[in-house]
Amino acid sequence: MKTPQQIAKIKAVLLYIMQNFRDGVDYIKLFKILYFAQQDHLVRYGKVIVDDSFRALKHGPVPTYTYKALQIAEGKPLEGDFDEFLSNISVKDKKVYTTALPDMDYISGANMKCLDAAIAKYRDTDPYDLSDLSHDAAWMEAISRVQDDPQKNFITLIDIARAGCASEPMVDYIREKQIVKNALS
Repeated sequence: MKTPQQIAKIKAVLLYIMQNFRDGVDYIKLFKILYFAQQDHLVRYGKVIVDDSFRALKHGPVPTYTYKALQIAEGKPLEGDFDEFLSNISVKDKKVYTTALPDMDYISGANMKCLDAAIAKYRDTDPYDLSDLSHDAAWMEAISRVQDDPQKNFITLIDIARAGCASEPMVDYIREKQIVKNALS
């Protein structure tokens, strides 16, 4: 279960990305820009931009909470209260639209640095090329686990960081943060 702050942060980050796509952005491009920004942030700072788990699906890593919210916006009958999250966001034909601006109180300078880099690098890349690029070692690791158990398609933060070429000291830092977080939850 996401906290209200986690939900507000996810929404702010999505709106931040989407403000660069005034004519809307398709799911694949939106998800991959978020994934690559998240990966870059893990590699540089050992922290996530958003607390949204990524799953390995056919077209690459997909942020779970965000994907479910957008499916509900499309009209799929899924459970969950996403009204606040989806205010000012619409979906038509797997393309996401908004005129809202992000709440910049939720986005740090480090977040912006990684988001801006991913947006600049991938904004004009074909979505299916982005899908192929996102089939990295982290995605492959999760896909290999799915062969044994379909519920094991979560991509771990350590796998994301390693796929982005994080140093071993940074991987150790991420691991320690996860151990502490799990112990406190």
